[in-house]
Amino acid sequence: MRRWSCITIVLLLSACKQGAAPPVFPKSVSDAWRLKNSQSFPAGTAPELVRKIGTRGWWRTVYDGPGSATVDMYELTATPGGLEMVQRWRPAADTVVWYTPRYFVVVKWQSADRAAVGALIRSLEKQFQEQK
Repeated sequence: MRRWSCITIVLLLSACKQGAAPPVFPKSVSDAWRLKNSQSFPAGTAPELVRKIGTRGWWRTVYDGPGSATVDMYELTATPGGLEMVQRWRPAADTVVWYTPRYFVVVKWQSADRAAVGALIRSLEKQFQEQK
């Protein structure tokens, strides 16, 4: 009996250690935006609100096009945390936030072309809603 308990614990720990695949950011979006760079960060470096609610890690991606856009994506530890983050996130100019069952996303942009920014946001929402 003791041996089975040890085996079960080892299997559970190894399953917890293996994270889901990181998000795949598109190299180009809506024929106007091109991926400039992308970095991953540990959970401990996320903003305080995100750390308190729960994240496994996060990514920052920069897109160039008719302006620039920075996408911060936080992997949620629990789906309800996304709703709480959206409700508690402080509004800012030229910034939009949303969440999926797996991610909380913040997009900040500098662009006069609102149509291009809208296309970028819609494309990213669709892309990451499908990545579960």
